[in-house]
Amino acid sequence: MMRLGAVIRRMLSQLRIQTKLLFAFLALIAISAGAVSAIVYRNTVESMERRVEQSTEQAINQAYSFLSYKLNNIKDVSSMLFMHDELNDILNRGRYGLRLGDQIDDYNKILNILNSVQSGREIYRIRLYVDSTNIYAREKSTIFALGTIRNEPWYGEMLHNSDGIYCRSPYEDEYGRTGAKRNIISCVRPMRTEQFTGEVMGVLSLEILEETFRQIIEETQNTTTGKVYLADRTNRIISSTDEAGNGTVVPLVDLDSHIVIEKPIDGTSWKLIAHIPKSEIYAEVRQWSNELYLVLSVVIVVGILAAVAFSHGLTRRIKLLLQQIKMIESENWDSQTDVTTHDEIGVLQSHLNQMSENIRVMIQEKYKTETQKKAAELQALQAQINPHFLYNTLDLIHWMAMERGAREISEVAVQLSSFFRISLSQGRDIIPIADELEHVRTYLDIQNRRFGGNIRYTIDASPEALAFKTVKLVLQPIVENAVLHGIREKLGKSGEIAVRCRMHGDVIEFTVEDNGVGMTEEQMRRLADDSSGAGYGIKNVKEKLALYFGEEAAVSFERADPEGTRVRIRIPATDRDVRPDEQLYREANKRNQPSI
Repeated sequence: MMRLGAVIRRMLSQLRIQTKLLFAFLALIAISAGAVSAIVYRNTVESMERRVEQSTEQAINQAYSFLSYKLNNIKDVSSMLFMHDELNDILNRGRYGLRLGDQIDDYNKILNILNSVQSGREIYRIRLYVDSTNIYAREKSTIFALGTIRNEPWYGEMLHNSDGIYCRSPYEDEYGRTGAKRNIISCVRPMRTEQFTGEVMGVLSLEILEETFRQIIEETQNTTTGKVYLADRTNRIISSTDEAGNGTVVPLVDLDSHIVIEKPIDGTSWKLIAHIPKSEIYAEVRQWSNELYLVLSVVIVVGILAAVAFSHGLTRRIKLLLQQIKMIESENWDSQTDVTTHDEIGVLQSHLNQMSENIRVMIQEKYKTETQKKAAELQALQAQINPHFLYNTLDLIHWMAMERGAREISEVAVQLSSFFRISLSQGRDIIPIADELEHVRTYLDIQNRRFGGNIRYTIDASPEALAFKTVKLVLQPIVENAVLHGIREKLGKSGEIAVRCRMHGDVIEFTVEDNGVGMTEEQMRRLADDSSGAGYGIKNVKEKLALYFGEEAAVSFERADPEGTRVRIRIPATDRDVRPDEQLYREANKRNQPSI
């Protein structure tokens, strides 16, 4: 016994807290439910039969009202068209072969008449079959040739029908623009030269979706296996709740085994028939015959739900606590959990929130410190050069060179002045793309003078890209790398550089391509790796892009064909001044931050 207890304790120690609580509550529920010993029996067969019969009769009466309304609506439309003098005149004279213009006028009049009575009603479509000699008998959308239906089985039944309007059995037809197949019921009546005895000069067909009637009779079905039919006087099924219900209603052999309700629809040859098997009622009664099982089932279900809810609510805050810890592990310092209680878990949540907030403040302070440090370094660098003094000096050199006829010195002074103007940009870090490209052009012109014109270059930008802005001084380090380490290391120390700027959707792509000595896979890998320490200028460009654009910016290296190197820089298209973002800076420097 002691060994069994030790085994049970070991098993329980391996379960989650929620599972332990759930098992404890289930054991309590089972014991409480087992203590219930009262058994109550009642005979409910007659009351159940009476209830089902009454509810079915009530549903049948309601369906009778809806069906009567819809059938009367159909009969009204049929009578309106049947008695329509203008429509009868058109059909009558259409048998004698009119001129084409008269036929077109009659066709438009027929459409207007049919549309006027169909508008706002639940009739799916109205078709009119007319004498085949009319040109509009070939319209085949609303108007059809009478000869196409004379040999149909229902045509003769329609002519001998004494109710005026004859409703065909449901048939499948294309519905709507999608061409989906739907069951259609057509109520037809002949249009005669004399209203009831004359020669047939046309057939009027009012089409209704079979589901219009089926939806009504489906509301009458109170049992699972019971069936409700809408049939005519010959028991031919018009619609039913039985998916396989077609043809005629099968008469019942054993009337005692079913509840049968039949109700004719006044003014028509149709009737509603309901067959409800008593076996379904007996099965339902047997389910309710023993109230003990019902009480026990309700108690157990409610108890289980309560146990699950209670255990879930008790352990939910522990799961939230674990989730917050995982978020802090993934360096999401903004995660905070609402503290709603003052128990032990609430105290843990409060301390964890405070710790997360302290870490977030420390990271923010570090970001501010780094930003201030970079700003101070930039200001110190810019303070070393007095822009006005520099521009005035370069301007003096330009004019002195012009006076002495030294045109090349004058041009270099102007180019150098433009180079420094864009480099400083009055302290702004975001400049137009056009200025960035002009900065590269000026740099290449100066270097070309230095290296004797051995550097050939092209700068090409799409007009739409020039409307946007970029971080300054991101292209010049790339171009400088291409000149010094690509072209100047070739045997002839000459080559070509192509700088392109293109717009792809909402992304700006710069491409710097040279035909220099190129790079090995290891060199490109070291340049792509921020932690390698290789390529200070490239690393500075990547950090600057990450500071302003985060993961939306990218720098990639690849070999050019047939030789040389191609560098791609992708940034989001923006026409506004972007500021450094704390979150973007944090992501850009994520690898350099200490783990907590």
